[in-house]
Amino acid sequence: MKKIFAASILLFVFLAGCNVQPKDGEYAAMAQCLTGKGVKYYGTFWCPNCANQKKMFGDDFRYITYIECDPRGENGDPEACRAAGIDRYPTWVFPGQDPTIGTTAPEVLAKKANCDVTAGAGAPDESAVTSKASE
Repeated sequence: MKKIFAASILLFVFLAGCNVQPKDGEYAAMAQCLTGKGVKYYGTFWCPNCANQKKMFGDDFRYITYIECDPRGENGDPEACRAAGIDRYPTWVFPGQDPTIGTTAPEVLAKKANCDVTAGAGAPDESAVTSKASE
């Protein structure tokens, strides 16, 4: 009985940790850096991995250049996705580099783009944000 109780508590702690949302501003400067370096994120509104990717950034996802590949999605631009050769979601495209396909930790994306990952850096200048679509 004690083992079941202990296992239940460990499972609860693990699952609670999976739902932690980043604080607003935690990834703002890094997301703005990705956009400033021409990094683009391609996805669809119905893709569960895309939803998980957006969740990793929390409210700071608004600073990411996002292209919606489904014409039914908000600001859908399937032609841009075809032109970029996107056929799997999510896909991150870095200028001059191979794309990164799949849900990817923000820290990994920052490293690939040579962006600083400074937690709590605060919200960047709204005028520097470009986005094809947002959810």
